[in-house]
Amino acid sequence: MSSLKKKFLLCLAVIIGFGCLGVGSISAQAKAKPGFPRKTITYHINSTGSYYRSVWRKAVKDWNKLKIVKLVKTGRASDADLILTTTKNVGFKSYSDSGSPYDYGKGHFVTKEGEDGTLTQTQDWGYSLRLSRKLMKRMYFDKTERSGWAETAIGDMLGLNWTKHYDSVMNNTSFKSDKPTKYDKKNLKKLYKNIPF
Repeated sequence: MSSLKKKFLLCLAVIIGFGCLGVGSISAQAKAKPGFPRKTITYHINSTGSYYRSVWRKAVKDWNKLKIVKLVKTGRASDADLILTTTKNVGFKSYSDSGSPYDYGKGHFVTKEGEDGTLTQTQDWGYSLRLSRKLMKRMYFDKTERSGWAETAIGDMLGLNWTKHYDSVMNNTSFKSDKPTKYDKKNLKKLYKNIPF
């Protein structure tokens, strides 16, 4: 089977898989709450390979170009709100069950009780976003497409939902924009409207 035919079949499997999971049924792009309590969000790239470090750097740069949120690099993962990394395999089982190009885990929160008895939660450790190297390779994604999926992962953490809108980095097909668009900017601006830097 030719590599172009394989790529087409894999893309089709991903599209069908997302449809079966129900991610395609989301109509509004912005979630009810932003992903972070402020517009300045620290990140740390925890990937040892220069290839994926550059993929994550491009994704961060494109989100910062929107000037809605500010992603700021930090030297230590323990100081970061977002930890950007890769993993060999995220949910990949077979060509028919392609899994997701990325996954994320919840951050670690510390609950503290104030003098007045109120409980507050503070983030002690950042959210981890992991791109699947194996899936990216199996889908024959080039560097631009991999950056596009990194940008989708960041958008997800910022609070944007998947969408069927053709002109959005949050489109849930492989045939999507590879960077945030005006549509994404409008929804992100609405989501972070009254949030401080």
